Amino acid sequence: MRYAIEQYDKHGFLKAPKWLWLGWIFLAKAWVVFVVAGASRDSGSKILSIVYPDHTMLYLGLAMGLPSMVLMWLFSLRNPDRAWLNRVVSWGGGITLATSIAQLIQTLYHIYLDNGAFSWANGATMLLLMWFVLYLTKSRSVSDCLQTPPDV
Repeated sequence: MRYAIEQYDKHGFLKAPKWLWLGWIFLAKAWVVFVVAGASRDSGSKILSIVYPDHTMLYLGLAMGLPSMVLMWLFSLRNPDRAWLNRVVSWGGGITLATSIAQLIQTLYHIYLDNGAFSWANGATMLLLMWFVLYLTKSRSVSDCLQTPPDV
């Protein structure tokens, strides 16, 4: 047995590692900013203008974060009776990898727009995205938690 019994949910599915959840939240960072701006009523538009001065980038970030939000939601709904949902969740690794690479390309485009000028935000984003891509490709626990158990 590769994993402890506590790492399985009540339906026999392997729980997602904390790093995968944090990576999904990072990929959905535009949604986090959007919710925080909405929750802070009076200063919400100011927060959005500071983090996303160009509204097009906010909309692009919301679109790129949508697969992560949907995967987090579907991952919590897994059940042996929902074979179609388990199949969609099993595609989560490829979807997450594609989303991570797309956000990495978007960050490179931001650097291109800044004429190669260094900014800590772009540097940290690129570093975290590259680490997350490596984690997705190398982690056995990520690939195991996204697979449907054979007896389901």
